[in-house]
Amino acid sequence: MDVRKVLEDLRAYKTQLDQAIAVFDRLARNRGKRGRPAGKESARRPVSPEARKRMAAAQRKRWAAARMKIDKS
Repeated sequence: MDVRKVLEDLRAYKTQLDQAIAVFDRLARNRGKRGRPAGKESARRPVSPEARKRMAAAQRKRWAAARMKIDKS
């Protein structure tokens, strides 16, 4: 068994491992940077009672249309 050949193979394998580790390091660092920032609450706009009634009426209309579609089939 040639010791030099074994060392050369081990160094090549070490290089591959180092590259794979670098890829996983980049993935781990970027993992937390997606989506909404942590701890930041979204500012919800207040809805007036009149607007809430309009939204409710529109939703009831959509539900009625969906029920009519089911009843016809």
